[in-house]
Amino acid sequence: MTSKLRGLKLTPKRRSKETNPLKIFESLTLRGAVENIWDPQSEALRSWDAARDKPDVVVEMNTGGGKTLIGLLIAQSIINETSGQVVFVCPTIQLIEQARMRAQECGLEVATYYEGNWDNEEAFTSANGPCLTNYAAVFNGKSIFRRKEVKAFLLDDAHVAGPSVRASFTLRFNSSHSAHAKIINLFKSYFEKSGHAQELDALLNGDWMPLLFVPAFEINRHAQRLTQILVDEGVTEEKSTLFAWEHLRDRLSQCAILISAKGIEISPVSLPLSTLDYFSRDTRRIYLTATMPSPVQFAQTFGAEDAHVIRPGGKSGDSQRLFVFAPGETDEAQREWTKEVLKSYKACVIAPSKKQAGEWTDVATLYDGSGGQAAVEKFKKAVPPKKMVMAARYDGVDLPGDSCRVLVLDGIPLGSFAIERFIDQSLNLASTRTSTTAIRLTQAIGRIFRSNTDHGVVILCGSEIQNWVRSPAHQSFLPELLQRQLQFGMQLSEAVEEEETSYEDLIDGILKGDREWDRLYKSSIDAYDTSERPVPPSWLVEAAGREGADFLPMWQGNFPGAAKSIQMLADFVGQHDKKLAAWYAHWCGLAQEMGGQSVSAVKSYLEAANRCAVLGRPAVSSKTALTSVANPVAGAQANRIAENAAKIAKVHKALETVKKDLQYGENTKPSEEALAILGKLLGLDVTRPDNDHDPKKKTGPDVLWRYGPSKSGMALEAKTNKKTGSQYQKKDDIGQFHDHIAFLKKHFPEETFFQAIVGRSLPVSMESNPSDALRIVPLEGFQELVSRVEQLYNFLESSTDGDALPVKAERWLQTLGLSWPQCVDGLPYTLANDLKRGDIQTDQAF
Repeated sequence: MTSKLRGLKLTPKRRSKETNPLKIFESLTLRGAVENIWDPQSEALRSWDAARDKPDVVVEMNTGGGKTLIGLLIAQSIINETSGQVVFVCPTIQLIEQARMRAQECGLEVATYYEGNWDNEEAFTSANGPCLTNYAAVFNGKSIFRRKEVKAFLLDDAHVAGPSVRASFTLRFNSSHSAHAKIINLFKSYFEKSGHAQELDALLNGDWMPLLFVPAFEINRHAQRLTQILVDEGVTEEKSTLFAWEHLRDRLSQCAILISAKGIEISPVSLPLSTLDYFSRDTRRIYLTATMPSPVQFAQTFGAEDAHVIRPGGKSGDSQRLFVFAPGETDEAQREWTKEVLKSYKACVIAPSKKQAGEWTDVATLYDGSGGQAAVEKFKKAVPPKKMVMAARYDGVDLPGDSCRVLVLDGIPLGSFAIERFIDQSLNLASTRTSTTAIRLTQAIGRIFRSNTDHGVVILCGSEIQNWVRSPAHQSFLPELLQRQLQFGMQLSEAVEEEETSYEDLIDGILKGDREWDRLYKSSIDAYDTSERPVPPSWLVEAAGREGADFLPMWQGNFPGAAKSIQMLADFVGQHDKKLAAWYAHWCGLAQEMGGQSVSAVKSYLEAANRCAVLGRPAVSSKTALTSVANPVAGAQANRIAENAAKIAKVHKALETVKKDLQYGENTKPSEEALAILGKLLGLDVTRPDNDHDPKKKTGPDVLWRYGPSKSGMALEAKTNKKTGSQYQKKDDIGQFHDHIAFLKKHFPEETFFQAIVGRSLPVSMESNPSDALRIVPLEGFQELVSRVEQLYNFLESSTDGDALPVKAERWLQTLGLSWPQCVDGLPYTLANDLKRGDIQTDQAF
């Protein structure tokens, strides 16, 4: 009987041992757009090969510089070296598909995994090729990579990966979710007692400005009930929440909760990536970026403050761009002008939210991602005047060459998470916020510019984005070529206004390759000055790098260890930034509370709240004050308060007047007088320069608080009549305060003053020029201050200890954060210049 196996022959497959990525490329059979490798790509690969054993390596190249091919070659090199599994991580499904197409063009074998589905899984499991996947698949709480032995991760677009990573650890509930109202009710009594009832009502009614932080001590107190609410409302079953729940379910009390009109977010303070065994520093991590991310955010996301950076030279990705500043008095007028001027052109529009994208659906097709790469490919092949609009998609969709030459950016990119917005705005880390916006803008512009042969038009639509890019301080965060092109565009906008040319002619010139356009561009572009990207202070980078390790013990349930490490972090940061130190002190208080150190916890919570009032303060007692402040020495402020307390009935009457009159309304006079009374109750010297009968003094502020011993004070201008939707004007508001500053310099030349407009957080007119120190302090901050002052006098009235009244007053001043200047410096505020430049952003809809 003849065997059925007769004649069967096998040619054993030999695994390639070649590890040099350039030699790997030379061995490939190219079948697509890739014909050769550019010099910057070669330089990047040689540099990586020399540093291949380092745990964290950043490869930074311009958008369109060929990072995907570099990443695929590095991945294959590591596979050949280790015979192990390698994961290539992309921000979006569309980019996974693009990377797969690029691999196929080069003859590289890959697997893909996303939305629970594998394609060519064998290539990954047998270590013949990398797995292409997205951040959601890698970092979710049920990630399949927990069970894999991954040798290396390549993280594409790492400069914008932070939001993608945080999303895997965040529970989000919009107002229509069944859990929303129950969570609000759980913390409602705290907000009412702490003076935030008006803000809570405002955000529940759709006001996008308020952002409420739930203090850690409140979350810890209600943790069991919160867990039950979430389980009852299906958080363990819903696809949108079950993966993050896997990370958070036993650690809700260690999370931050933020409430805004957007909804409710529950998220870790510090991303606990070091708890993921498969993503440890024993696994090589290569970060592919178009723009070097902020060292602070990069360290906070990945815990890699000492990454080796590769930055090849060359001009890959250097595209010719015309920036157009859409004319029009309003954002709507600018949109209409843009639609008209682009009637015959194909264009891609990016808006920061679905709502704003809806303003373009009369002329453009909305791309929501549901059509995948096929929908993108369809648009690429479409002919003019086809248009596509996308909401908040600043990466993941590439439209190179003739597939699209016109990009419209309608509005400034918005922040992704409430905790980021809270830290930026409440702790006033403006440079971090600016860096994030610059990265998103750079990424957005890269959608239609993928090589140095690309050319096209970017229309900036909306006053916020136009104002932002005009600022030299903001431009310094952008790549040098973009800085020059923006200045070129600004000068061209002046020429258009002077009717020396028209935008129609300029757009036509660049898109048709007009010789006169080329001459103008080439003769001008290199002449513009550029600024080096600001470098964050070394202490801030170090703190960001330490954050993950210092918070790790708390995530692991080692609360005494966490209290110690977070306290050390707070002490280190406190040498440089009191408000950021307050943020860490608050979480140190939680670690102490959960570790059974109740007295130390209250002290830490109070220390944090005294430096930054929005962090909230726990209820205090006489025992708290006695243990928190031992043997105080009464100062001038305490002596003045003791004098007030001797006439306690008069004090109570004054407090009732202040609470009644310190409100928003048409007439500012009641709030002005209330602020004056409040200053006196704080033990400060108070005058009303604006009410002075001497005409020469009428240029002074409404209210002036002064503290003689430190030769300092606070100038207060009440703008409590400003309505939601209005703005602070050049002459009536900002210009008026310049007069106040001149008044202070003339009459109090040796004293320094906090400068504050008391009113809503509203935009500041672009024509105005606020001083760098001018703060906008919401009335709610002063209302909360009143409640502490009332506590102070109530405690003094009921106190039975034997200390002298001034000593008691000093103790309570320190305990309640009412000592000068803490009583005013701890108030929530926004710098007027931030509101002018569009640095402060409200939330967008889910």
